[in-house]
Amino acid sequence: MKNAILQKSVGGITANAFVRPIIIILAILHIAIIGMILQINATTGFLASTMNKAGIYTAEANSLLAGTSLLSQTANNFVLEPVTATGELNVYPLAVYAEEMKRPRRGSQVLTRFHEYDANGAAMTYLSTAAENADRMTALQLQALALINGAHPFPDSDPVNKLPLPALSAADQAMPAAQKMEKARNLLMDPDTLKDMYSVSQHVNACVRIIRADADGKRADAGRRIDRLRTGLWGATFLILLILIGMFIALYKQIFNPLKRFVRLISSNQFLNTGDGLHEVRLVASAYNNLQERRDALRSLAETDTLTSLPNRYRFEKFILDAGESGYSLAILIFDLNYLKETNDTLGHSAGDKLIQTAASCISSCFGENSFRIGGDEFAAVVKDCKPEKIQQMIHQFEEAQQRENVSISLGYAYAEEIGDTSLKQLIDEADKKMYAQKQEAHRRMAAFT
Repeated sequence: MKNAILQKSVGGITANAFVRPIIIILAILHIAIIGMILQINATTGFLASTMNKAGIYTAEANSLLAGTSLLSQTANNFVLEPVTATGELNVYPLAVYAEEMKRPRRGSQVLTRFHEYDANGAAMTYLSTAAENADRMTALQLQALALINGAHPFPDSDPVNKLPLPALSAADQAMPAAQKMEKARNLLMDPDTLKDMYSVSQHVNACVRIIRADADGKRADAGRRIDRLRTGLWGATFLILLILIGMFIALYKQIFNPLKRFVRLISSNQFLNTGDGLHEVRLVASAYNNLQERRDALRSLAETDTLTSLPNRYRFEKFILDAGESGYSLAILIFDLNYLKETNDTLGHSAGDKLIQTAASCISSCFGENSFRIGGDEFAAVVKDCKPEKIQQMIHQFEEAQQRENVSISLGYAYAEEIGDTSLKQLIDEADKKMYAQKQEAHRRMAAFT
């Protein structure tokens, strides 16, 4: 009930009410950005695939033209001069022709592969015509080669023996060799055959133009789509940036600024303003103010020895931590009250408590406010910025105080100038060692006296 009243009284907008709508908007924008990135990637992939296919289709179509041209040229070279001046068969162009026949780039072969592609219909029509003309040219070339073979038999060697030569008709076989060679030349030099070669070139070029135009159109469409998506992507990113900047400014005003003021006020032990910042920040300020009231009351009890009113061991350790790791000019003094057990055993614990209080009074009066009770009969003191002569003077006064109060306290001390560069822990250990030595000496004197 009390917490509910406190939350209602501090007011202010809650962090959930402030952040939740922003998170929802940012989530929507991020989903939109992811969607646009995926679409850009998909469109880019489609574009790359389209251009790759266009390259493959163009290369295939051009390979038909290249293959047809090479077959035609080598066949013509051979048929026009099948026999050298020495009467030997001109094998080289024949072998080149045979090697080209083995390559899969003749008319019908290319057209068969094109049927597996998703090429443009008009391009397929042009390529089909080019393939028909190329196949017709190849058939005439093979017939011409068969006539030459009838006149001058080809060697039975690879790849010439792999040529798919057609069988000659009875009339062709009966022709003399010179007539066979003349007919072969006429077949290849016929104007219709030359027209077929021109037609192959024209139709292949038309096919390639259509393929490229189709690819360019798809590329342009994909480019425009990518541009639109990139514009949307930049817009969404810019909007996210604006939201984040606005959120940062708002959070800075509603959280960081109040917290900075809180730190400054807390360091000076002042109460916090509960009207600053978000609801949760105000709750923190209100809770701190409540704790501040209790802390002041509890601090003294937690850090003060109730018997002697000196700061306790906790305060001593905290003081040492706050002093830093290096001793500098600090002097550490460790005390141990002698004969406390004997006093408790013979005179009772009340007398023992009185003895402790007397020891505490002697120590604090001689060594100042930084005197501590760190155990039952153990005390410590820290003296800042002092010289060895000053320490000796204070110890002398302390001995006089012991005589006046009739109390015996063993003492060990150490300071930085005495043992050089050191740490606080080393100073404490050195002081404790000296105190223990003095205490042993005191007990020896007591034993000798008794």
